[in-house]
Amino acid sequence: MPKIGFTLQGGVQYMNYGDIKQADEFGNITGQVKASETTFTLGAARPLSDRLSLGLNLRFGVSTLDLYQASMLGADAGLLYSDTARLFSAAVVLRNAGVQLVTYNDLREDLPFDIQIGVSKRLRYLPFRMTIIAHHLHDWDIRYDDPNLTTGDVSLFGEESSKKGNAGVDNFFRHFIFNGEFLLGRNEGFRIRLGYNHLRKRELSVNNYRSLAGFSGGVGLKINRFRVDMGYGSYHLAGGVVHFSVGTNLKDFF
Repeated sequence: MPKIGFTLQGGVQYMNYGDIKQADEFGNITGQVKASETTFTLGAARPLSDRLSLGLNLRFGVSTLDLYQASMLGADAGLLYSDTARLFSAAVVLRNAGVQLVTYNDLREDLPFDIQIGVSKRLRYLPFRMTIIAHHLHDWDIRYDDPNLTTGDVSLFGEESSKKGNAGVDNFFRHFIFNGEFLLGRNEGFRIRLGYNHLRKRELSVNNYRSLAGFSGGVGLKINRFRVDMGYGSYHLAGGVVHFSVGTNLKDFF
């Protein structure tokens, strides 16, 4: 909306968990239960200066489990600094700030609030962009008590050692996500992306089994006025998630 200086966006997310078996207290199957979640998002962003931009999302979500429902109202806010001359950008984001409106069984739960800081740098003489995201900055200790990960040994600083390294170092890197993107071809029309999430790696790996949990990758290709992107994120030995998107700029058609 150029007249008021805002860029508006909206979206709907829907997840269906399929049919879940319903059973009584004795384990007898009595039917099936349907479960799903739907989220409606409306957002706006505007530049504050040549290098600084502000964005805000408002979100309403509904969770359904059989005959019961719960709902929430949340918001995201972000501040972006972009220096095109130095090929550098940084952002601060507050995610999922809000409350539950309707609860399951009168049990009120907190939304997954998160404070994140991200920095991105494009190398000047190499077609490569590196991005680092720091998350859960409001909650330092995000390790959970898993006896399978500890040895029982205590360091000079009072920290318990992990079977896979120092607990303090492990907790530090759980706050970071590392991404890289190669921009190849004429007009950088072909892109290769790689990512690593240490928190996901440590929480979804299975002892004594090798897996790609925490790693992700993808490719992007620009075809005429359209950009086609596909990505794969490995979560667990049981499988991962594939993302596929097609985007375009409507101004190119009018």
